[in-house]
This record gives sequence, C-alpha cells and structure tokens, in this order.
Amino acid sequence: MKKMFQKAAAGGMAVVMAMSLAACGGSSGKDGGEAAQQGGASADGPITGQTLQVMISEEPGEGDALGNALKQWSQETGNEIKQIIISHDDMRSKFPSMAKNKDMPDLVATTFLHQLYPEEFVDMSGVVDLSKFNQSALKIVGKSYSSEAITGIPDQFTTTCMFYNKDAFAAAGIEAPTVDKPWTWDQLYDNAKVIQEKGNVKYGFAADVSRARYDILMYANGGSLVEQDGDSFKVTVNSPANIATLTRFVQANNEVMPKAIWAGGTTDNPVEYFKNGDAGILLSGSWNYNTFASDISKFEFGVMPTPKGSAGQSAIIGGEALAIPANGKNVELAKQFVQWLFEPEHYAEFLQIRKEPSVMNDITYTPDTDKAKEEFAIMQNETNYVTDTFMVDENSSWRNYKDNEYRDSLKRAVSGEITPEDALNGFADALSQSSGWAKGY
Repeated sequence: MKKMFQKAAAGGMAVVMAMSLAACGGSSGKDGGEAAQQGGASADGPITGQTLQVMISEEPGEGDALGNALKQWSQETGNEIKQIIISHDDMRSKFPSMAKNKDMPDLVATTFLHQLYPEEFVDMSGVVDLSKFNQSALKIVGKSYSSEAITGIPDQFTTTCMFYNKDAFAAAGIEAPTVDKPWTWDQLYDNAKVIQEKGNVKYGFAADVSRARYDILMYANGGSLVEQDGDSFKVTVNSPANIATLTRFVQANNEVMPKAIWAGGTTDNPVEYFKNGDAGILLSGSWNYNTFASDISKFEFGVMPTPKGSAGQSAIIGGEALAIPANGKNVELAKQFVQWLFEPEHYAEFLQIRKEPSVMNDITYTPDTDKAKEEFAIMQNETNYVTDTFMVDENSSWRNYKDNEYRDSLKRAVSGEITPEDALNGFADALSQSSGWAKGY
C-alpha cells in the first residue's frame, strides 16, 4: 500500500521523537467529549482546530502513506498532527504503563497492542461499516485475541507469497506455475533441484526464517498447532502430518535451500539471497514487492502462486491496524480521521501509495505497468488461501503461552540437533503445560 497524495514534506505536521511516556501529553477524556467542545468543534459538524496525537513505530520514510493521509486530512480539516515515535519493542513494554496512567495518544498504528489489550481500545464496529472490509483481514489483523471485538482497522494488509527468478527458470527450462495450474510442494522441491543445477543460482529455494512462513507448508498439508476442543483447544502440533511436513522441510534444507539460515548458522537474510540472484525461488511476502521492483536489475523477477499440499493451498495474512485508545484525549477526532481515511476516494489514493493488497472489498491497487498488474492480482488472490486451521490457531492465541520456542524447535530439527518428531513432541509438551490444553497426540 503506498502512493498518490502528494509526497509529504514535514510542513504542516509536527513530528515528535518520543521515547518516554510523558511525550503523549497526559490526558483523561474517556469519550472525547472534551475535544468536541474546544477549538472549532461542533456538535453537528467536523471537529476543527485540534491536535491529533498519532503513535507510530518508526521514523516515516519516503512514500509514507499514513503520513501523507494525515497531512491531507490536516489541511482539509484545520486540525494539527503530532506524531509520536515509539519503537515496536518499546511499545510492548511501555504501553501497559501508558494505559495505567491514562497517558494515551489519540490514534495508534500497531500490529498487536489492540489485540493484546482490547479493553483499552474503542470497538471499531461503532466507527466504520465493517462489512466493507475483507473479513479475513479484520479477523487476523483487527480482532481482539480474547473476544470477537474488532479493535483495529487494518491500514496495511499483507499476504505471504512466492517470488521467482524468471531468468533462472528460463535457463533451467522450467515453466512457472499459474493460478489455474499451481505446483504441488513436491513439484516445487523437485523443480528447485533442477533450477539449482541448471539455472545459474546457488540455491533452488529459500524461505524467510519465520514460523509463519514454515506454517504455510503445515496448513497446506492439513496440519495445525491446535484444534478446537469444545470451549477450549487441544495441542496438535505434533500430529503425524506435521511431523511428515517438517521431515520434508528438513530434507529440502539439506538439498535445495541455504541450510545455514534456518539451522541458525548465519544471520543472513534469504530475501537478500533472492535479490542478489543466489536463490531461484523465495517464500516471503507481498511487502517485498516494491523493494524488488526498485532494487533488482540483474535479472527479471516474477510472482507465482503458492504450491498445493495434500489439503490444498495455504497463505497467511497480516499487517498493521489503526486503533483508537478509549482513554485518549481526542477520541472523536481520531474516529473522524479513520472515517475519512476509509472513504473510497481517500483509501484508493492511500492504496496507490502503499502498493499492497487492499483491505477494502471494492477497492484495489492499480499498478502502473501490465507486469505489476498481473503480479498484484496473483498476490491479492493469495488472500483466498487462508485456511480454517490457521484461523483456529489465531483464535487460540497460542503465542500468549509459547512463541519463539516454536521456531527454535523447527531450527533445531533443521540443524540436525534433534529429529523432527522430537522437535514437535517437545514443543507440544511445552505448549500443553503452559496453556493447560490437552494434547491430541
């Protein structure tokens, strides 16, 4: 998602680097009523003459879609913008204190706060018409971990996807799969061998070192971390199907992948391997497309559909949401901005800056070239492959009990330290003990 309001110069927007809670400017208005009675506010019309405090996780760069939107809204409404920058990790540690002290910003761009602390945020069903949005995106990016409440509206919507080196494919005599004729995962591994041998690349296949990327294989083969068990869940991460998937993944690391990356022997980024022409196929995500388009010049790259497993195709969606703290000073002003942003004409412009899949049902990003149009259509189509098993796993909030331990178990299996069966059995034991859920295997 990225560009079409004019480029934002900092003028008209106060950008504040804030690494302390005091930078949020203590306030206590629970419903925004105070703001609605100050400045140019009107009971029946738009609020004007106020300052909207927006918390983000990093310094805005060129082509900042949210910053551009905030600037245009500011110019149209006569309100000011104050950006508060607190890093992703610092948000995790500082937000509880901010909430306790009612020292909150008016709007937060976050990937997790609204889900972990839903009681601190406004239910967005009362702010915008949720039926206009991709329901999977709302459930994964916007929904509370502990209830059905939608506590954030996605302003960034991403999906996992596969990139490939067209030159390597041509040299190896391999024809890329299509949406109508996708490969199976076995075909991908087999073709990766040919590409590695004949395609002038060092590795046939590479994947981000992320359990979310590995889980695409698991879901495609019908596996899951947990299953619904009445009102609770049971741990199924060590099912026979999952052990078979991990066993095949370990084999692929030994044969066609840069093993040191997943085995923990290097901190190299597989995305860089692809960009440098060292990997013929990359499992990563839509967020890389713009970087590849601008940085890759030594070969032509493309996007191909995710392969099928025994249960079908699989993809994982994610992103960032805009959430409104219930104890912010200007709650109504924040609602006004969110409503403005998701008006069709404004969101369409916003999406041209973001250059990513759309979160709204009837609006899509329109690339400038036929090549990009075709490839974005493939990436947008990937959102149809989100599985029910993934949704159950997300609803369980299993990461509240164990998180990094899962990826560590996968990496130990790839390194050869333990077998795939021992890796998944060990994590199943740990998750069961921590969550209190029974084991299914």
